[in-house]
Amino acid sequence: MIAILDNQEPSYPTTQENGVTLYPTKPIDVKEATVQTAEISATSSDTGDHPIEQTKEAPANAGQYPQVNGDLTTFSTQKEYVTFSEEEKTAISILKVIESYGVNYEKTGEEWKGLTSFIPTVVEQVKKQEAVRMILPAFPFKSPNARDKVLGILPDLGEELALYHLNGLCENIARVYGPGADVYISSDGLVYSDILGVPDETVWEYGEALRKMAVEKDLHHVKFIRLFELLNHPWIPYTTPEAAKSYYLAHAQCLRRELMFRFEDPNFDATKAIKTDNDTCLTYRGYIKFLTKDLAHQDDAQFASKKARERHIAETARAMIVRGKMFAGAIRANRADYVRLSIHESAGEKKLSISLIPQNCGALGFTPWHASVAVGVDGSFRTVHAEDVRETHDLIYKNGQPYFFRERSELFDWTANAVRVKFEHLYPCGLIIRPADVDDCRAPPSISDIPMDKVRKLSHHLSPVVLRGFSQTLNEDLYVQSAERLGRILPWSFGIIQKVRDAGRSDKMGNNVTSNEAMPMHYDGMFKFVDATDPITGEVTKVQSPPGFQYFTCHATAPKGSGYTLFTSSKLFFRYLPLPWSAERLEKVTWAMDNDGFWDAKLKNLPLVVRHPVTGLPCLRWHEPWDETKTKFSTCAVRVENEDMKLVDVVDEFTYDFRVCLRFSWEKGDLLVSDNTSMLHTRTGYVSDCDRELWRIHFD
Repeated sequence: MIAILDNQEPSYPTTQENGVTLYPTKPIDVKEATVQTAEISATSSDTGDHPIEQTKEAPANAGQYPQVNGDLTTFSTQKEYVTFSEEEKTAISILKVIESYGVNYEKTGEEWKGLTSFIPTVVEQVKKQEAVRMILPAFPFKSPNARDKVLGILPDLGEELALYHLNGLCENIARVYGPGADVYISSDGLVYSDILGVPDETVWEYGEALRKMAVEKDLHHVKFIRLFELLNHPWIPYTTPEAAKSYYLAHAQCLRRELMFRFEDPNFDATKAIKTDNDTCLTYRGYIKFLTKDLAHQDDAQFASKKARERHIAETARAMIVRGKMFAGAIRANRADYVRLSIHESAGEKKLSISLIPQNCGALGFTPWHASVAVGVDGSFRTVHAEDVRETHDLIYKNGQPYFFRERSELFDWTANAVRVKFEHLYPCGLIIRPADVDDCRAPPSISDIPMDKVRKLSHHLSPVVLRGFSQTLNEDLYVQSAERLGRILPWSFGIIQKVRDAGRSDKMGNNVTSNEAMPMHYDGMFKFVDATDPITGEVTKVQSPPGFQYFTCHATAPKGSGYTLFTSSKLFFRYLPLPWSAERLEKVTWAMDNDGFWDAKLKNLPLVVRHPVTGLPCLRWHEPWDETKTKFSTCAVRVENEDMKLVDVVDEFTYDFRVCLRFSWEKGDLLVSDNTSMLHTRTGYVSDCDRELWRIHFD
């Protein structure tokens, strides 16, 4: 038997909005923390693209902050102790979130070397309760090599994923700091376009499409800074897009000249900097790598030899280093109170190097403007050169524009079932399938027409799989029949379908599932057991037997902005799980839980990780701790049996991470299939007087 864990502090407080409990947020550590001061010499002058000159004074008790470790303490030979202020502790919590996006941190688990240099900047914003500001020089224009690398001049799925990733960074910061954060993209398109022979009009079209994408996707934390604004010229809004474009193009060359006039360093020697400054060298190598491909379309006749072409590429890269130095100077001069992000490799002392479309852990990968996106049957997103996947992937269009490559598979071909569909891949996980070619003359196909065998297979890697826009999805008989085509139905004690809606009950013995409360992160079937007989001893024991899948249909939705269903991908959880934790380490862990109320049960020796029966991948098995501050109903106390209890907070933090967890908003008539082994799920709260109603069937 497991004792109830008394006085357990909640891992996250719940967020209240208009009296409605929303999904949990990560707390700020407000415990007393000490720091031992140390003498640290001033950082060296900027020889590359140093992000920020600290113009605000650091706290009086620390000329510069020493390196901060995980519990907000640091070692000092002087052994002088001072206490962090609440603002400083909050700033460190924010910077730790930003740090987790760094490729160097992913690679080694070492702390971000530049973290402490940004504490004064963030502290000032925290004191004013402002959104934390980050700046990222990036998103110039698509590579001029549309033959081998990219799909055209406009943003595509690569940019879409990158913007979601950046917006998610800000959302993760909001989990530790209420005012949240914004990422400002400072496009360097006009900075380099003339060097690479890219028309300024192309830079404009790319940038405007990027802004439109951010608005259409409700990515409110992604903002943009034009070169006009960086040079202290107001961007004048025009009544028509044509007038704005004309104004932009008329001033583009003037802006480049002004940038060079105001921020050129006559003493800067690019060749010397490449040899002596690590960050400059890393950036130069990156330029050489992509320029070799970018400029491959140029006529070989203009170069006398291969060596001449290589010299031209090297000269172009050096010219970009010089121009980048000027651009960095403009950022320092006009955006000094921003945390500096970078898409280039660096030592991390002056900025944080991040991947915009994370793939291999600790690797930058191609940026979306230098590549195309290849989507795998396994749900992976890879940035690739178009020439490398044309034979193995299908080119997918969106609104007539080439948008991404998708791995060729019969699972995406429904024509044999006389059903034409479109697939939309979600960030960070999930798939929406819609009927194609539906209009006033052509009715959508029925739920009965859907090839459920393919949906089931897709759900192993691409859960949740949403079927949206099909007809007859609210017909109970057809819903049950479609479930039978998915697999073996596992009835509840009361029948095949659980109809989930707010029952209006508020006493301790009520079921939180049939309430309007937010729920803990969990997997279905935690309390479902079957008898298992030991083949040698004949001993019969109770073993957990969760269902393999969930199958939903949505009869009514909650008001917009509430009643989300959250799906956490085990694959992404282990992708972002920070060192020293790993899937291998967690596979040895067992845990226990103690529930009261409706779910009264005491369970122990539960495996934290199981292997997926089809893919073989490690899958997380978890129930979030849930105490009386979060619910009127059943509480759940959790303890780890054979590992550090800090693991509870780690798991709870990353199951809600925006890189791992999809916040899904329902539409009436949606069908949804989710793999109950590879995914965890939960629900946000919603108002009690709404009609939100989901039907759910379990199947194997």
